[in-house]
Amino acid sequence: MALRTKKTVVFAKIESVYGTAVALVAADAIQTHAAKVMPLEGSTVKHEFDGQTFGNDGDVHVGTHVKVEFDVELQGSGTAGTAPKFGTLLKACQMSETIVATTSVTYAPASSGTDALTMYFQLDGQRHALRGARGTYQLKLDSQGLPYLHFVFTGLWVTPSSVADIAPNFTGWARARPITFANTPTVTLHGLASVYKSFAYDHKNQVEHFDNPGEEMVEIVDRKPDGQISLLAPAISVKDYFTTARSDTTGALLVVHGLVAGSIVTFNAPVTQLLQPKYGEDKGRAMLEANLSFVRNAGDDEMSLVFT
Repeated sequence: MALRTKKTVVFAKIESVYGTAVALVAADAIQTHAAKVMPLEGSTVKHEFDGQTFGNDGDVHVGTHVKVEFDVELQGSGTAGTAPKFGTLLKACQMSETIVATTSVTYAPASSGTDALTMYFQLDGQRHALRGARGTYQLKLDSQGLPYLHFVFTGLWVTPSSVADIAPNFTGWARARPITFANTPTVTLHGLASVYKSFAYDHKNQVEHFDNPGEEMVEIVDRKPDGQISLLAPAISVKDYFTTARSDTTGALLVVHGLVAGSIVTFNAPVTQLLQPKYGEDKGRAMLEANLSFVRNAGDDEMSLVFT
């Protein structure tokens, strides 16, 4: 009987010892959207023997590893000071977690101390597991759409198997509200309150798999965060974003989504640089479209995600 793609569930849990798999249970389920697995990543090397005929002598897989990617809805836990269920995923993307009881949970970039995950990609009785998984993420905030975090994880190879599915338990996963006038009260770029159409942030961790004598691991070795934004274009007399970009001037980007305590998320990037802004169009209205670069100040402070 054919495998049913609708029966796809991802599970994840932080490892105590890097690369040592932990058993995953129903409560470790991730409420994903559009999950997919790349079950045999890496490269190949060729046997190339001398002889009297043309043809192939066979290939050998090397550097074998596994990748998983998926979206989760961006939404707080519902209780201020309680981490969202996807917090473990952010920590495995080298983000620090700071919890202030009953008040806030803040995630910020880090340059060391990355957690790693054991993960299962479960497809209708087929299990593709990863050990020592680390990753990167993007934010996707489009007007009149749901806010998403998009994750990509790279992990060590585990032989896949046909096993009984774990029935997922999604308790604690909150459903996001769409990006609208009513739900998204604040968007400011370089001090100007803006009407915006779309915003994307890419954390751009450089995630590398190493398979050498004496080591097999996944490491995050750098990050270069960037993004894009589309705003209702202001008159130049109100805000001259073109000269701002030409002068390499930086300023803050602030996006606040949500209204109810426990469900408010704030993206704050205090040193944001506009790159090559241009005009676009949305239903007859001029838009300002720009690439963004998020610059470190004192270090590990390009941006933060705060849940209150």
